[in-house]
Amino acid sequence: MEDFFCTIYYYTSGLYDQLLDNYLYGTIPGYLHIGIFLLVLSFIVSAVFYYGFAPVRKQTFWWFIYAGINIVLNIGVALYYTMTPLINNEIEIDKAWTYLDCFGFCLANLIWSCIFFVIASLIIKWGSIAKYVPFQRF
Repeated sequence: MEDFFCTIYYYTSGLYDQLLDNYLYGTIPGYLHIGIFLLVLSFIVSAVFYYGFAPVRKQTFWWFIYAGINIVLNIGVALYYTMTPLINNEIEIDKAWTYLDCFGFCLANLIWSCIFFVIASLIIKWGSIAKYVPFQRF
């Protein structure tokens, strides 16, 4: 599973520094932790939209609101995993990355959280009252 998340984050690794990539890959299983949070949060938020609070009107509008909630939650996880070692001075000076790299990783996580939310929506939506949101008759 860790190799899967390392592979998908490889495609967006140009948004942050190689030092952060090495830390997330080698020091801790950061890609695994962040990827599992990404996957679980996307499915939970999607399930809450389709089965918990399935709106009757303006369903597409609310789908985008829930996609935004998913993005914010996943950015919070990414910030926690990348900023905590910098704030606590757990990283050596020559191996430290910048705060801009943390936000670059958040941008990468934003991209993947959008993709995983769409995939989760496609999987979960079939038994819901809002089964045609956001894709009409797909």
